[in-house]
Amino acid sequence: MQVLLVQHREDPAIIALKNAILNCGHSITCSKNIQETHEAFKKINFDLVLIDCRRAHSNANKSHNSTSNQYDYENICRFIRKLFHYTVIVALTHNYEDREVPCVLPLLKMGFNKTVCETTNLMRYKNELLTLEYGEVSTVKRLQAAHTLFTALEYTNDPIEIMNEKYQLLYVNNAFEKLTGLSLNEVSGRSFHNLHKLNKNEILNKNEHVKAGMAWEFSLPIQKSTGEVSNYSSITIPIIVQGETNKIQNYVTITTTSDKVAFSNLRSKKILKSNEANNESVHPILKKLTSLNIPKKSCDFERFADMIKSESHTANSSVDESGAASDIEKQIDFANDLTRSSPEFNPQISSSNQFRKRSYDIQSTSNEFPSRRHSMARVHQQSIEAPIRKVINIISLAHESSKTDIVRQNLDKALDILRSTELYNPLLLDGDKHTSDLVSGLMSNGLQKRFAKGSIVGTKPLLNNESNSVQNYVKNLSPEIIQLLESEESWDFDIIALERLTNKRPLITLGLKTMNRFSLCQHLKISESMLVNWLTLMESNYKPSNPYHNSTHASDVLHATAYFLSTDKLTEILDDVDRCASLIAAAVHDLNHPGRTNAFLCNSDNDLALLYNDQAVLENHHASLAFQLTRQSQNANIFQNLTRDEYRAIRAIVVDMVLATEMNKHFEHLNKFVNKFSVSTDEKLAIKSLDMLQMPENKILIKRILIKCADVSNPCRPLDIYKEWANRIASEYFQQTDEEKEKGLPVVMPTYDRAVCSIPKAQISFIEYFIEDMFEHLDEFVDLPEVMSNLQANTVYWRELMDEESDQSSNGSNEIFSKQNDAVLINRNDSIQEDSESELYNIEK
Repeated sequence: MQVLLVQHREDPAIIALKNAILNCGHSITCSKNIQETHEAFKKINFDLVLIDCRRAHSNANKSHNSTSNQYDYENICRFIRKLFHYTVIVALTHNYEDREVPCVLPLLKMGFNKTVCETTNLMRYKNELLTLEYGEVSTVKRLQAAHTLFTALEYTNDPIEIMNEKYQLLYVNNAFEKLTGLSLNEVSGRSFHNLHKLNKNEILNKNEHVKAGMAWEFSLPIQKSTGEVSNYSSITIPIIVQGETNKIQNYVTITTTSDKVAFSNLRSKKILKSNEANNESVHPILKKLTSLNIPKKSCDFERFADMIKSESHTANSSVDESGAASDIEKQIDFANDLTRSSPEFNPQISSSNQFRKRSYDIQSTSNEFPSRRHSMARVHQQSIEAPIRKVINIISLAHESSKTDIVRQNLDKALDILRSTELYNPLLLDGDKHTSDLVSGLMSNGLQKRFAKGSIVGTKPLLNNESNSVQNYVKNLSPEIIQLLESEESWDFDIIALERLTNKRPLITLGLKTMNRFSLCQHLKISESMLVNWLTLMESNYKPSNPYHNSTHASDVLHATAYFLSTDKLTEILDDVDRCASLIAAAVHDLNHPGRTNAFLCNSDNDLALLYNDQAVLENHHASLAFQLTRQSQNANIFQNLTRDEYRAIRAIVVDMVLATEMNKHFEHLNKFVNKFSVSTDEKLAIKSLDMLQMPENKILIKRILIKCADVSNPCRPLDIYKEWANRIASEYFQQTDEEKEKGLPVVMPTYDRAVCSIPKAQISFIEYFIEDMFEHLDEFVDLPEVMSNLQANTVYWRELMDEESDQSSNGSNEIFSKQNDAVLINRNDSIQEDSESELYNIEK
């Protein structure tokens, strides 16, 4: 904080005040008259000015020859207040003790904000300075920021309208005036709906979520200055000052226009000046450049402030002897009201998604962790917005503005087609059987679509009456494993502990427990022993030498998949076939993973990359090998008792879900899910019928997101488990980077160079780019409070570690990273040789 001390002479009270300012860590400048004060302000914009008012200023006024070098605190205060509006001025007065205290009204009228009594007590001064820093000075800084904000609004391209809770206009910017030909004075106080000729009841009925403080998008008709009426895409954001009533205080409407309103506005005001006329010797390229002279003062801010004050302060408040409610305090009150609901002035609640479908909540900063963002369309509001989403938005706006029923119906059909999951498949005409058969034969996979209602599983009786209880198997397990499996249905289940207790073979134990809970043996018409054989076969084909992609990861994904399937909504939507196939897909989704990425296999000309033509190499391999191994083993073929149609149905789901785990298709799957199920795309989609959700194409989208979230659910696990997974994936990527360097291959992930890698930074990047949005969408769909709570807490943990790392010196950081990352590798691979030998023995046996 920059402090200016204006003093007549130095005494013990002034010395104590200077020491207090320095002890608080503030910089101090001293002056003795108006001239020195003016020179000081030329160099520094002071936040706080302390003026010694203990010497009567009337003596100086008696002399007609007084100059600027004389000490006159009244003129000094008036001089500062006239030129520098955003400076807090405090008067240092006598300590009257038992004497009668004079009224502070004269000082307030001069322009002072507050008075402070003289003292030699250092702590009293420090307390006063702290009160000023976090009180008046902080508030005035916000007022100054508000001034800057309104100045910026005058030069923005988009018309902006600010209304009160009754939809009466309080402010419009220059872009609005230029577009409509109406000035602020002409529209001030007018109804937003009357100005734009809208039916208020229709707007409120159509957008009932406004009552809940949610922003909404619509097509706004605006009459231009030429008399032409055009529809523009607009968004209205309700500003809520939360309290006991959560009352909406203001509305802000932002309209997007295609013409360069702001540039034309600047030209019309002659604010752009050409450099060409000023200097003929300037380089021809530089002659084309222009400079922008922003006015020092924005009259629009003052006119808006006056309207707010005239509306909120209808009664004239008198100033009593305590000095309350001065003019400057009214300005500060206004600044508080304005900035309290504006995220720009509160970094704790500011984000990159300010126009998300919600209002600005000023109390959300009091939570221990950031509040969950209701952003079902967050991906589409970023710079990576899918083009298909833009097309859907444009057609939606045309649909809302259309007044012809037939046009609205056709647009509805177009939207349904665009939201279809088979957007690029041809629509076959009825009656053309030859064409239909030809196209179906060339494009289909041979599997006829089944209806959502009912299940094709269980049409035959079981081969035997063996009990499906897991007790037959777990009775031979250790008491520790049995106790641990009791929490198998909990999200906090410790898979790392199960890995340790089962000697790194958790898939058999957890798989049997989980799959029996979903009655998989009954639905597949197999015995429990065959299920154990199949789980053993699958686990034996995971590589225990992989730090991350091993059977423990498969077990973790299986557990997450089962947890999601157990939610009320997915239990209602998905049938037995979906659940069985989802569990199988989770168990085999990384089968025989080599511990290297697809890019590595392609760059190294691996046989798998050649086999699958560099397309989803690993995912194709996992799915293909799983069915090959299953069908080749008579004792482990869990599909052997299914009919052809039953087998084809399950196989189609398993293959589709495994292929969906390819990260190259991450945003494609996510965008399709959001387009279909986002509540922001169409209000009618907010409440979906069960029949619509159970349509086969919709269930495909749901199951893809389900396994994708399960596959990368580590950031949502309890912190201790998450940290273990973070170290394991880093260790595996370190090994790949080392091998790429050794073989001279392109380094796919330079971030995971063990010499410079920061695991906290890597995790934060992964969470922000892939995890947050996808899990928010799934949470909005099925409600996962515990999962999202862990994600928020873990994000805070890694961000704090990242901040700590950034504070370290660059010379020491690389050495620290290298030591930490080497330790990660050692911890993960200290027993690989022993595990590999044990695994080979088990496979042979």
